[in-house]
Amino acid sequence: MTKKINFYPLFLLCFSYLLIFSSCTKEIEIDTHGFEKKLVVNSIFKPGKPFFFHFSFTENPTNSYSAINDSIHIMLYGDNRKILDTKVLSDTLATSIYPSWGSTYKLKVFVQGFDTVFAYDTVPQRVDIVDATIIQPIALDRYGTRISQASITFSDPPNMPNYYELIFGNSQYDYENKITDPVLLNEGDIGYKPTTYFFSDELFDGQKYTLIINRDLGYGTSRKVILRSISRNYYLYRKYWTRHYFNQTTDESGLRGIIYKAEPQPMFNNIVNGYGIFAGYVENQPYTLRKIDNE
Repeated sequence: MTKKINFYPLFLLCFSYLLIFSSCTKEIEIDTHGFEKKLVVNSIFKPGKPFFFHFSFTENPTNSYSAINDSIHIMLYGDNRKILDTKVLSDTLATSIYPSWGSTYKLKVFVQGFDTVFAYDTVPQRVDIVDATIIQPIALDRYGTRISQASITFSDPPNMPNYYELIFGNSQYDYENKITDPVLLNEGDIGYKPTTYFFSDELFDGQKYTLIINRDLGYGTSRKVILRSISRNYYLYRKYWTRHYFNQTTDESGLRGIIYKAEPQPMFNNIVNGYGIFAGYVENQPYTLRKIDNE
């Protein structure tokens, strides 16, 4: 006996996918007239590591990447004193000059045919961790994974805006974490899935503060945490970059980036007459969290 196969449901499924993907396709006309080529300079620096610079040019999006093929004149000032004056014919410059805590740096870059590029930033004073503990576990998530509670205490310098970044070793964003700390919630970054925690002292200026992180931090092994004191430029760079990255990537299935791709987000830029980032930070040595067994 011959069995009759109904292809109608399969047709509907294929048609639905075709409709979704075709409806998400949009042709964009790019007006390349009047496109202005700019110098791009990137340098993120900290005490204990010498200044390193990377250079490139912006390019018309319809053309290939534009490499450096001109002489670049770089001048660097520390607290208004010239500490570097050199020329390179390369897209990178590694120096032997180390930034200092609390110092302000000014960068000037000259390339023939371009406006002078310059930028300013400061290496903040280091803020040390006073105490750090980890309670394991405080709960189980829906997969049965032990959730830990990390408490990191530090004293914020008074009468000035301060910015921080907290890093747990090499751990990535924990999709199951439930952030309840008011400082982190006030930042509005958690929904963008940051891989580190960056925040200001807006809610605790001049006070001792304990940041609370509830998440999967592993179990049965010691964990370390790093607290960075970061400049405002670094802080804004991390916030803008996190939003930009979130809106340009896909989930594991690859569908969010195809069907629900968000509008592009701008990147933070503090390079005058060009693009890029020139920002400083300082960090303490990795601090081992004191374990409190909750079992």
